[in-house]
Amino acid sequence: MKKSIKKLVSIMVFVVLLGSLAACGKSEAKKSNVPTSTTTETETKKSEKVVIEFWHYWDGNNGKAAEELVKKFNSENNDIEVKPIFIPGAELMTKLQAAISSGTTPAVAAADISSMANLKASGKLLELDNLLKENNVSVENFYPSLLEYGRLNGKLYSLPVSTNNLALFYNKEIFKKAGLDPNTPPKTWKELESFCEKITKKLPGTYGFEFYTQVGDSGEGLTWQLQPYLWQAGADFIKDGKAAFNNPEGEKALTFLTGLINKKLAPVGSWDDFAKGKCAMVVDGSWMVGIWKDSVNFDFGTAMIPVPEIGKNATNMGGEQIFAFSKSDEENKAAVKFITYMVDTKTQIEWDKKTTFMPISNTVAQDKDYLEWVKNTEPRLQPFVEQQQFAHARPSIEAYPAASLAFAKEIEKAYYGKVTVKQALANAEKAVNAELGK
Repeated sequence: MKKSIKKLVSIMVFVVLLGSLAACGKSEAKKSNVPTSTTTETETKKSEKVVIEFWHYWDGNNGKAAEELVKKFNSENNDIEVKPIFIPGAELMTKLQAAISSGTTPAVAAADISSMANLKASGKLLELDNLLKENNVSVENFYPSLLEYGRLNGKLYSLPVSTNNLALFYNKEIFKKAGLDPNTPPKTWKELESFCEKITKKLPGTYGFEFYTQVGDSGEGLTWQLQPYLWQAGADFIKDGKAAFNNPEGEKALTFLTGLINKKLAPVGSWDDFAKGKCAMVVDGSWMVGIWKDSVNFDFGTAMIPVPEIGKNATNMGGEQIFAFSKSDEENKAAVKFITYMVDTKTQIEWDKKTTFMPISNTVAQDKDYLEWVKNTEPRLQPFVEQQQFAHARPSIEAYPAASLAFAKEIEKAYYGKVTVKQALANAEKAVNAELGK
């Protein structure tokens, strides 16, 4: 009996101990597993990067500069990795539209200002206003005309990342031969015409001034070159959804240009005479400074576009806008942080030095370091820098390409003397309004 009791007690003690050990085992398991799991998840989150794609069409020197800026951004932001994707300019919009349709858009992209109307209309761009405020970006710093390409219904969907404009180029050697001061270009329409008369009289076979007179495939070359004269004279191209050039101001601008052709001071139907040394002056883009520096065999100068005696400074602009597509919160924040970096004054100064793009804001245009660089590196860019503040925006509307082509087709007839200036403007007004009304 005593042996049985002892045996029973022994069994009970063993069971109790076994239970205690099991309980301890479970407790230890909980103590060891839970903290380890939590730590792993936290470490994983900390080590994860938000990876976003950046589509652009910059190639050559501009593409190299873009890659360098992206690399710098990535080195300064451990939580974000931007992957730049180069797409040829002729293919970019097609691929963006396909990506929009399939829901496979990049987080960020940069495109020509002419593409912004269609991109905004897609409804897929990220509204930037609030996110820009969170990143302390003041849109008031940018030239107002450049912001027009990013606005839709009072909201902002893109920012300028690069720009350029048109200014006057003149052949200093032709000036000397014609008895003109090679360091004193014309400042007014009247002076420009007077210079042309002296040049053509002194140098038969040489034209004084060249401008684009052909429709071409899109009409935009002719339209883009004529618009500054409309703005200088006080007219416009499109305003409040209608053509705004068939008026005395528009007539003044077109009469000035057709007059140069009629007096044989400017050629019609040809382009590139300036580069060939057959024409003394031309209005062209800031990018041509670098191109002609290495390709023409004569010394040239630059100046702001001459203005009418009663008028104002004006020029046209080109360039790109940077924007984001609406995606996840993390991607959106990363995208806007990258956009903020790309439009920052410090980045823009570095970008403009490497590419010779023009300033997108007064803070860049007035920066002492940047101006010193222009002065010492390529002073012929200075007129473009000064003139950027007077650059106008072409209408950021979907109908613009069709309106531009319709306009050019009618204006070309005036250049060739097939119709009068008044007839050309009236016909162009009708054609443009028809496109705007579609």
